[in-house]
Amino acid sequence: MKFGIALESFTPPGRTPDVGSILKCAAEAESLGFESIWLWDHLLLGSKRVYPVLESLTTLAYIGARTSIVKLATGVLILALRKPLVVAKMISTIQFLTGGRLIIGCAAGWYEREFRATGTDFHKRGRLFEETYLLVKKLLSSQDVTYNSENFAIEHATLEPRHSTPIPMLIGGYSDAALKRVGRISDGWVSYYYKPEDFLESWKKVESSAISTGRDPVELDRVDIVPLAISTSKDKGMNEALEFTRAYMDLPKNTACSFESSIVGDVKDCVDQIRKYEEAGVERLVFIPVKYDIDQIEKAGKEILPVFIKK
Repeated sequence: MKFGIALESFTPPGRTPDVGSILKCAAEAESLGFESIWLWDHLLLGSKRVYPVLESLTTLAYIGARTSIVKLATGVLILALRKPLVVAKMISTIQFLTGGRLIIGCAAGWYEREFRATGTDFHKRGRLFEETYLLVKKLLSSQDVTYNSENFAIEHATLEPRHSTPIPMLIGGYSDAALKRVGRISDGWVSYYYKPEDFLESWKKVESSAISTGRDPVELDRVDIVPLAISTSKDKGMNEALEFTRAYMDLPKNTACSFESSIVGDVKDCVDQIRKYEEAGVERLVFIPVKYDIDQIEKAGKEILPVFIKK
């Protein structure tokens, strides 16, 4: 199992993302042996009550210039809001500048206001996302790309310079249609606030889709992003996770997303809970440290990671 840390790239209303804190947490995560750091993505978040949010790709480029080995990931990039050639060029450039460290988690999106603001048809977002995803993937991996459809027209496009390391492009989502899409076309699945048993249940749908289209599901990455509250007891940790979730997160309705996915308690409690994610097949477990507290990152890196990562 590999471990990641989600950074505070957006804040509740009345606060602003702290660049110094973000960089400090990224450096700490890298030094402690976390494999990846993850950023959220929105163009707009909130209206009358605005949630300040940093654009994910430019922020990853900034962090990438100040780190050296930790992988840089989006969880998840709302791909349908971006034009394929423009976003592919941005991704390719960041991959080149950071020495091949990108992981792109992406999804169709849910916040209709962003779609209206970018002139994107919210009700066609699934089909548009899939077309954009496949076209971006082709632009990142092929040369002399020509493509024509109702939505896009590209002639003889080659993105150079490019890094030799392929960019994993994972897909997030919870509906049966999204999970089937993961199995059919993606490099893996990004889930969010999923308990081990719910992750496993959904992953079986991804596996079925992959097998039905002649793909090997073993080759697909499996990511779950969950809160972490290392505390003096499970009850105290769960209360901290719930308070944090209520302040920051909007869990999607009609899904299995739940704050009860939180890893909480003392170090032994947390290790026991992480083993359940491991048993469910999660390959990358990404912690959202409650309150984005660097002490949570430090304690996890020094006391939890060594249990799972043998040097």
